[in-house]
Amino acid sequence: MSRSYDSIEGDIAKARDDLATTLDEIVDRVNPKNLAEEGKERAVAALTDPRVLAVLGGVAALILGGISVSIANKRKERRRIEAYLEARRAI
Repeated sequence: MSRSYDSIEGDIAKARDDLATTLDEIVDRVNPKNLAEEGKERAVAALTDPRVLAVLGGVAALILGGISVSIANKRKERRRIEAYLEARRAI
């Protein structure tokens, strides 16, 4: 059974409209402004996750602890050097 000219024309028009809609969606998705906004939303969502916050807190505590230990060791070493120099001057 052959299709009528109007039926074929209608199918073509529908396909054209569908294609235009798809292209508009693609342009909207790859728009740099929209990509940046989507990335920002994902980052905020990831950083507000309690598990991520716990890990970040642990890492921060570890770094601060390391810095504190390093400062304490440097102060001890400085005191040892000063005591040694003081003893050498006394001789």
